[in-house]
Formats: sequence, C-alpha cells, structure tokens
Amino acid sequence: MKILHLATDDKFLDHAFPVFEKVFPNANDVIVFAPQKPLRYVKLTPNYIATSRSSFFNKKPKLAQENYQNYDLIVFHSLEPSIYPELQSIPSETPTVWLGWGFDYYSDLLSDIPLFLEKTKALPVSLSGNDIRRRVSSIVKAIIRALRMPTVKIKAIERISIFAPVLPSEYDLVAQSRKWKHFPEFVAWNYGTMEDNFVKGFEGASITGNAILVGNSATFTGNHIEALDLLHQFGVQGRQIIVPLSYGNKQYAQKLTEVGNSYFGDNFEPLMDFMPIEDYVASIKKCGYVIMNHVRQQAVGNIVIMLYLGARVFVRQENPVYAFFKDMGVSLSTVQELEVNPALLQTTLSEAERESNRKFVSDYWSRDRAYEHTKKLVEKALSLAELTKLESVAGIL
Repeated sequence: MKILHLATDDKFLDHAFPVFEKVFPNANDVIVFAPQKPLRYVKLTPNYIATSRSSFFNKKPKLAQENYQNYDLIVFHSLEPSIYPELQSIPSETPTVWLGWGFDYYSDLLSDIPLFLEKTKALPVSLSGNDIRRRVSSIVKAIIRALRMPTVKIKAIERISIFAPVLPSEYDLVAQSRKWKHFPEFVAWNYGTMEDNFVKGFEGASITGNAILVGNSATFTGNHIEALDLLHQFGVQGRQIIVPLSYGNKQYAQKLTEVGNSYFGDNFEPLMDFMPIEDYVASIKKCGYVIMNHVRQQAVGNIVIMLYLGARVFVRQENPVYAFFKDMGVSLSTVQELEVNPALLQTTLSEAERESNRKFVSDYWSRDRAYEHTKKLVEKALSLAELTKLESVAGIL
C-alpha cells in the first residue's frame, strides 16, 4: 500500500508523518506546497517540494495526474488554497482524507460565526507604503477567494472521502453549513502525541509558577487585547505575562507588544521567535494560569500541554473547546467566569483536579491512541473506496 501526504510548510506534518509510518511502515510519501525552499518549519525531508504557485489565483492543479495514480490513499493536511486544487488530478476511485486544522473551515464555511471581539476589531494598526499595498492586495485576493470558493473548494470537499476535524462537534458544524451533494464521512483523528510531541522530556512535570499565558499566536482570533485589558483592569502586578507571537501577523504582534509593555512593563514577555517544542514547554511551564480568548477552536495543543502540567485554563464559554473538555470531565474555567471573579487568578486547581486532567489528556492524546485512530482512518478510507467500486460495478450490471 502507498499513501501520499499533501501538506504546507507547517510543524504539524512532523507530528503526523511518524505516526502513519509506524502504523504503515515504508508506505508514506510527502509533497509539500511552499512558497520557497528551504522549508522553514517542516523538518522531515519531503519526496517533493512544489513551489512557484499563487495560493489564491491557482485554478489548475500543479501536479499531473500521473503523480497520483500509484497511490492507494491521498491525505490532505488541511485544505489550504495551494493544496485543494490537486483534487482535480486525483483519480476518482482513489480515496482522499481531509485532516482539518480549523482555519480551513472557519474562514469560509463557518464565516457566519463572529470570531473577533469588539476591541480586537477596533484595534488600530498603522499602515504605510508597502503595508498599504499588501493590505489592498490581501483584500482583492480575499474577494476573489470568496467568489471562487463555491466553485472550487466546495467541489473539492464533495470529492473527499473522509473529514477529520480537530473536534468531533466541528464535523456537524461544517456538514450543516450548506447543502452538499456529497459530504465526507467522519473519522476521529488528532495531530500530536503526549509522548512524542507535547510533553516529551517533561514527563511527570508540573507547573512551577504563577505566570499567566495568554493566547497561542499572533492571530486576531486570539482576541488578545480583551484579555490583556482584563488583566490590566484587575491590577495584575509582579507576575509574568507570557504571550506567544512567533506565528501570524507581525503588525498585530508589534501592537500587542506595545500594549503589553505599557500595561505590565518588564513583566510582559512576548515570545517572538519560533522555538523547538522542548524550549517552548520550558518557557510556558512557569505559567500556572492560561487565558485562551478564542471564540473558535484554536490552540488545542497548548491547552493539552497546560492541562497536563496542572495549570488552570480559561477558555471562552462559546468556544467548542469548552464543551468538548467539559463533556470529558476536564476541570477548566471560562473567561466569562474570570471576568466576574478575578480571584480565580489566585486559585489553583486541587490535586484531584490536576490528576484527573492529566489522566484524560494522557489517554486521549497518547501514542497508542494515535496509532489506533490512524489504523481506523486508513481502513475506513480504503473500505469506502472499495464500496464505491462495488456500487459502480453494480450500476453497470
């Protein structure tokens, strides 16, 4: 059997590939679609790197059909605009899997969900020269993307065999977002394992301080300003405020840094540079409290790490992440609860709550669970393809 993985230059691919290789040894090839070489985040060596194609204006697949005919399964790591046109070249009888990341369905299919809070929407970002041109170009591309989405992305999704979103509840959200001619089947699958990715080298470790972690990246969906304003309003002093900003919008990161420095001075610590996961966990291990102010599902990996370490985690009540973890018996709080009870920033979880949280994330994101899910994912995709062939033959007869 041969499996082909189509991905962009992102660290998540390095989490997924070893799992597929363990379950299906020597069966996996990788093509990375990236604007340039060398790759910045992917550490493994792909079989091929596809460059020189616009992410927005590409109407045709870059790779010819012969690149796909010898594979039994094609796995899409997100449906980023530079990847999903490839579905046009994949033989119709070849099963395909979409491993969703969040941005690839919230940005268009679930665009009716308001993701930004008021202060974030009103955040001033100074523009000048090239920045203005980039912003205009971005707007034009976004309009074209929106116009093309129904005819390109929708058709792509209707061609896919299996969809594995980050959270099971998001499958229904996307499935109900419009009327589909065909919608992929659901299979549970997640990126990363505790042993190999999230807490490798920190097994059994616990938080070491009362610093506060805010957000996971320099993206507007983090609604950082509201969170920083809340901490400033509470008069938080003498505690480090750690804000990861190595991914995302540089202007947004700069603005947050200005606000953070003005509110908290030397206690504000923006993490501006991408770092290996071990160094990242070492940096955030001192955070006994975590504020993730996203409306949509995001930062699940960070939340998993901090629950394992024993931190008190705050997420927005309307975020699907909250219902998912609460339904699983995890102890976490909402940002709305914090707004009315600032004392929660001084209230640690009980030992029983910490142990229960650690057990859940250790089991759910375990290496063995990842292997089990990967085996089921591939077997389901292949069985669906076989069923389609049988139905096709029956139709002819």
